[in-house]
Amino acid sequence: MNQVRSAEPDRQMGVLLDEARGPVPQDDRVADVSLPARLYASKHTHRLIPAELALALAAAAGPAVRQRRNPGERYGARQFMTDLLTYTPRAGEAGALADRWLLEKSQVRELFWRPWLLQKSRVTGTEHWHAAHAGGQGCVIVYGHFGASWAISAILERHGFEHYAVVSPHFWQPMPPGYEGLAILHRRREYGEKVLGNARLVLSNGRPTRLLELLLAGESVGLAFDVPGYAATPFLGRMVALGGGPATLAAKAKAKVLPLTVHRHGSRLDLSFFPPLDPATIGDPMSLRAEIARTFEPVVLAHPEMVELPWYPSPLVTEVNPQNPPVGAER
Repeated sequence: MNQVRSAEPDRQMGVLLDEARGPVPQDDRVADVSLPARLYASKHTHRLIPAELALALAAAAGPAVRQRRNPGERYGARQFMTDLLTYTPRAGEAGALADRWLLEKSQVRELFWRPWLLQKSRVTGTEHWHAAHAGGQGCVIVYGHFGASWAISAILERHGFEHYAVVSPHFWQPMPPGYEGLAILHRRREYGEKVLGNARLVLSNGRPTRLLELLLAGESVGLAFDVPGYAATPFLGRMVALGGGPATLAAKAKAKVLPLTVHRHGSRLDLSFFPPLDPATIGDPMSLRAEIARTFEPVVLAHPEMVELPWYPSPLVTEVNPQNPPVGAER
């Protein structure tokens, strides 16, 4: 496929960007890292302990350790799960699901430090990938922050599904101190640069027309549908404020939208493609955006504990009187 690149450097939020090279790190030094944090963030440490045993330990001790570090986390988890499920058939399970959410978070975090395990990953629904690329077209790959979304590009590339990925510029800004800085640096290197190379990492605040140019050149681009924004979208029985980028981009490029999710099965992360959505048959970007959100509703309802990020302060707290009950709810 043809690559669309510009040789002129730009600077976005302090990050040096040259589209021929991709984002350039400002300062990868991480200060004030405690010895326990360094040991935990070491690949050597994680290779010493079998993944199955590590997941069992994370399940047994992870939530308690997290509670000691942040006593308010469990309350926040319950509040989040209550907000997430308020207008769904699972609203009454918010308390129990919050505990499962904390448990899943601990186990997924353990896998995050073991990128070599992705060699065990599997992909289902590959026929949907081929349908979305019929005629040599590129497509808009959309996913939500469910499960280990940080592993999506690595799984796609491992199985031969080439693409560009839209990423946040904060991964290339100066690293914050402590464990957080180590985690950000690890994610950028192991699940971004080593997988796609810098040139296929596109900053979310970069040149506005670049994604459109890539699609028109037959490339595929991946980005999340569930980022906060200003586009009112029916989701989980309410109207939420989401970014309109994926639907608008697909409509302008006349490219299909290919939804996907990642699920954890023990220490294995598997990716599943959904049937592609065609802007030509769905209509305007607003309808396409609603259809994208509707595709992910059953995923969230089936596994609310896998929602990766608490969406605060937007979109969950911006809902209006619900008009569209989610899949499975009584009308």
